Amino acid sequence: MGDGKLNNGVSGKMIRKGEYTIYNGREYSFIESESKGFIELISNNKEDMNYGFIQNKDNIYTKVISLNEVEKLFLIHSFAKYKGELFGASNGGNGKIILATPHLKLAERYGFKRTDKYLYSKNVNLDEVEIIEERKLFSLD
Repeated sequence: MGDGKLNNGVSGKMIRKGEYTIYNGREYSFIESESKGFIELISNNKEDMNYGFIQNKDNIYTKVISLNEVEKLFLIHSFAKYKGELFGASNGGNGKIILATPHLKLAERYGFKRTDKYLYSKNVNLDEVEIIEERKLFSLD
């Protein structure tokens, strides 16, 4: 159903994956609520308590809203462009990004280490990569 649109030059410097929506002009990740037709927004911003979010854990704030309160839902999958190639990416510690590929030739070319039977990984600095987000629209029904 989605358009598979890629967004380059993502700000925030975090690699995002999962389900997101836009509520009050801001993007939030969410999970499906136990009540049909509702979702639970997730935030790490304490200021969202001013908008009806409640503190769930130390730095996690949540708010249950009706699906009617948002226009669209989308899946985000992030990639990292490293030396002209696209790799799967995840957040590492200390400003590092973990790049991953199942392709042996790419792994050998860029000095990746084998980390699983069919997976090769490498830690790089955030400033060595360009984060690219792929967004696909979807619905819960």
